[in-house]
Amino acid sequence: MSGAGARGARAPGARARRAARWAWVGVRAWRNLPATALAVTWARAHGATVSVGPDLLVECAGMRPGSYARGGTTVGNAWLHGGLGGEQRRRHEARHADQYALLGTTAFVALYAVNALVTRNEPHRNVFERWAGLADGGYPTGRTRTASRATSSSV
Repeated sequence: MSGAGARGARAPGARARRAARWAWVGVRAWRNLPATALAVTWARAHGATVSVGPDLLVECAGMRPGSYARGGTTVGNAWLHGGLGGEQRRRHEARHADQYALLGTTAFVALYAVNALVTRNEPHRNVFERWAGLADGGYPTGRTRTASRATSSSV
């Protein structure tokens, strides 16, 4: 098949993938709602400006230093940071929101903490940071980790 017929044959699959993605965005937001509400409350109390993206990830930007871990922290569907921003970091933090939703808040926090202990909190060794995408999170992908380059975390 060629021409418009070939493009039309692919379109239903693309529509189904988009529909599935949007369904997941809604499920993720619902599953993460309790943790997200607590995180947004914490963020507002620490000076954050809150905005909700089309992926329902709540960005809490401009927080005071010391009120979040590393360069930024994701709790549920809330991404808390001082001013990192950017699409790559948003993609990384959205993957952490996926991890929260898939595992549940308690299990994710416990497993992330154990993994951080086992890996000496080195992002390039942490399975959750790797799954979220080291480069998107601003992490070096090698063995060396410096405080200025470690820019994002969860929990």
